[in-house]
This record gives sequence, structure tokens and C-alpha cells, in this order.
Amino acid sequence: MSPASDRTRRRAACSRAGQAVVFLLLALTALVFVLLFNADLHRIVQRKHQAQNAGDAAALAAARWQGATLNLIGELNLLHVLALANGQPAAVDAITNMQARLCFTGPMTALFAAQIAAKNNRIHVDPDMTDLLREHADTVRNQYTALFDGTRYFPEPWPGAWLQVADMLDQVASDGIAAGPDNAQFFLDPSSGHMLMEKAFYDAVLSRNWCWFHLHARGWLQAYASFRDWPALPGPDISDTSNAEIFGVGVRPFTFRLDFLFSASDLEARFHEAGFDTVTAAQLTGTNVLDRFETWFLYNPGDWSEWSRIKPDGEDNFPVTGAVRPEYDVAGADAVVRVYASVDRMTPGIEGGRRSDNVMWSAAAKPFGYLEEGSERRPATDASAFVLPAFRDVRLIPVDAATGSENNTSDIEWVRHVRSHLHPYLESGPQPNACRYCSALTLWEDDAFRQQGIDWLDLYHQNCRVRTPGGNRRGGGSRRGH
Repeated sequence: MSPASDRTRRRAACSRAGQAVVFLLLALTALVFVLLFNADLHRIVQRKHQAQNAGDAAALAAARWQGATLNLIGELNLLHVLALANGQPAAVDAITNMQARLCFTGPMTALFAAQIAAKNNRIHVDPDMTDLLREHADTVRNQYTALFDGTRYFPEPWPGAWLQVADMLDQVASDGIAAGPDNAQFFLDPSSGHMLMEKAFYDAVLSRNWCWFHLHARGWLQAYASFRDWPALPGPDISDTSNAEIFGVGVRPFTFRLDFLFSASDLEARFHEAGFDTVTAAQLTGTNVLDRFETWFLYNPGDWSEWSRIKPDGEDNFPVTGAVRPEYDVAGADAVVRVYASVDRMTPGIEGGRRSDNVMWSAAAKPFGYLEEGSERRPATDASAFVLPAFRDVRLIPVDAATGSENNTSDIEWVRHVRSHLHPYLESGPQPNACRYCSALTLWEDDAFRQQGIDWLDLYHQNCRVRTPGGNRRGGGSRRGH
């Protein structure tokens, strides 16, 4: 064998060895990325489960305190009767004042309990939601206390209430907000009923969901010309300031005679159901309890009504099978919360460095109760809306079946849009890059964009159908059914 051929074979062997090394390096690199991807996937799934557990726990904790608050107010209604029967006017005044305060301190405790539940499930403080609550505390302190012609624009439920409420909000915010209240009813926010207050409108624009306009705003694509065509935003609804804005329980004080609602025997039965077995009808008729004008706390009929949101044949054709039990068929106090969980990825990004993603979870829960009459169960509101200690349990409910879930009051971008961007838009047009909702309005103002929708509906409007109830049917489902 010549030296030349030997050198050729060695070079070929080295070349093959070098190729094998390159291949092994590529395989090792690919394996590392696969391992990192699997690790990221595991971390994301784990964090999502933590967020779900935290959101559910926070909603249940808040709803539990709503139920406890309603029971306390109901028990105080009964103690009010006993105080009258025993001729204790000072106790009557103290009870009425305590009930007014419970309408705020009870829900505030619910908000605090929700934070503890979320943090115990490894959800960290969200600085944006914390800042939002601090801003609201400042609003309560500075604007709710303002006087107009010597009268408060926001009547106080008790003297000095707004300053005390602001202090309580600051106290909760000082520990940081991890579970944001998502169905709050803030007094200064515009009331519902305007298309610009519906997230579904912006989703339809950004996704070019022309069927939404055919089903919910028929003719608006054709009639609309510019931002000047929008009706004015509705004003705030301040008809009732006797309930907390966050996790309110929906009860109000009314002044009337008790015999307008109950006979002595009916009231005796309510006492016995609540555990006051020694109270008799004779004891009640022998005093002036029934025929005195007094302040009692009742369920607000605007909040407590038939629970139509959760019914397949209700206002939203909710995708659920079966019927709600009659004793639970009442909407009212419920709690919707929103939590965010951050996930740091191990897989490097295109530009290098670590990446992180946010996982969001919203959950809703509601206190449930009933009145008993023999073996029959009736809704908690069935005693002529008189608040009684009737709530016994809490359960998670679908978010879209909860009262005010469309308010999204802890969706920071949405809240900023509603409070800061809508009024300038109605005055001078959209601000293109202010937020994603403003980007949707910029697209909406394009005549060619709206014409595209008009042309599509001319051809395919017959394919637009209202969703059918039941998630297992074609076209069924809801935006947030969990």
C-alpha cells in the first residue's frame, strides 16, 4: 500500500468522524430544545392548574362571605323585631346602623378573603390590579364626598361612610391584589346598554365576525357613517348607594309596617326556622311590633330576580342541560374574580434572553340558600323579599351566568379603555395605538372594512344562526362556560 493511498484513507476517516461529530452536536442541540420545550409545557400546564385552583378558591371565599353577610343581616332583622317587642329603642338604632355598615364591611371582608385564598394557591400580587384598587379608593375619598349645592351627589349610607370605605379599600390594597374583583358595579362607571360597552362588538370587528352584526346589530353596518353616529354613553347609575360596589349583596333599607308583609303566625314560623324557638305569635301581637313604621332590610328586586342567565331558554340561551331547582332559581349576590399567573420559559427566544407568559383565569361562585316550610323548599327571597338567615352553602357557577360578569372590572386594558378612551373617541375619533380596543375602533371607522361586511352578509347572511343551547350540539357553547 502506497503512502499516498494511506493518507487518503486517513483523510476520509477523519472527514467521516467530523461529520459524525457535527451530526451528534445537531442531535444533542435538538434534544436539548425538545427537553426545554417539554419542561416549558409542563410548567405552563402546572401554572394553569395553579391559576385555576387559585381563582376558584378566591371566588368561593368571596361568595362564602357574601352568604355570611346576608345571614347576619337577616338575623339582625329578627333581632330588630325582638328589640321592638322588648321596648329597646337604642338597640333598634344600633341594629339598623350595623346592617347598613354590614352591606359594605361584609363584601370588603369577602374581597380580603379572596386575596388570601389566591395567595395561598401561589398567585402573586398583580401591581396593575393593586394600582386600580388604590385609584378607586382615591375616587371614593375625593369624589364621593363632594357636595353639590350643599348635598352629596352620592348619599352616604351612614355618616362618614365614604371616608371609611376608602380607608378599607386602601387597607386591602396595601397587602396587594392577587384576585381582582371582575363583576364590580362602580357608581361612576357608565351603565350598560351601549354597544361600545360590549366586548363582543370589538371581538366581532377584530375577527370579522359579520354574523354578530347580523344577529345583534342588524342594519348598523349599513347605517353607520362615522364616530359621530354613536349615541352618547349612558350616565352612571347612582340610584342606590346602599350597597358595596365590589361583591355587593343586593339588599336595601325600606321603611314600612311589618304587617304589610307578615301575619304574626308567619313571623313566628320565620323565627322558629332561624332557631328562635321561644318566640310566639302572641308575644308579637301583644306589642306594637307589627304596626310600627320601621326600617327593614329587603332584597333589592333589581338584583334578586329569576336566574334567567343560566337557562337554555333564557336571555343568553345558556348551554346547559337540565333545569335549575326552584329554590335556587334566583339571581343575586355572586362573586367573579380574575387571577393572573406568570410563567417563565426556559426555551430562549429568537432575540435571546428569557421569555415569560401570563396565564389568566376567571371564576365565579354564588351563595345558595332556601326557606323551609314543612318539607317544601322555597327561594330565599320568598318571604316577601324580607332578608332572613337562609344561606347554607356556596358553589362555583359558570362565569357567564354570574351577575355583572360582562363588566370585566379587573381587565386593566378594558377598564382603561372604557374610562379613558371612549369619551375622546366619541368627540374626535379613535386613537389608533392606545389599546387593542382602540385599534378595533380604527378598523371600524374604515368604510372599506364595513363594506366588506355588508357584501359578505348580502351573500351569506342565511348562514348566521343563533347558537343552540347545549355544548354538545353544533353551534352550542358559550364564551366562558366554566
